Amino acid sequence: MSEQIVKVTSKGQLTIPSSIRREAGMDRGSYIYMKPIGGLGVMKKVHDLSVDEISSVLEEVAGKKGITRSLLLGEAERARGRLWKERYGKAPRDA
Repeated sequence: MSEQIVKVTSKGQLTIPSSIRREAGMDRGSYIYMKPIGGLGVMKKVHDLSVDEISSVLEEVAGKKGITRSLLLGEAERARGRLWKERYGKAPRDA
């Protein structure tokens, strides 16, 4: 594994050394997910995130914004009803 020290600029930017980019498969234009864990900054290519990791990220963001599962389900149900009405001209039978 490549280990190197890099400098963070005044704008918060850093250059990931080419040996680390190669090892991690980070190509030009890659999107990187970063998360602080303890005193570390952990990075992973967005393309390589699992469904569970994506769900965890979304759950964390939703929690910070006060968005609950029941709120999301209610909004999804309302959207489904609107789409049904647009498509068939009436509300769904089970609504």
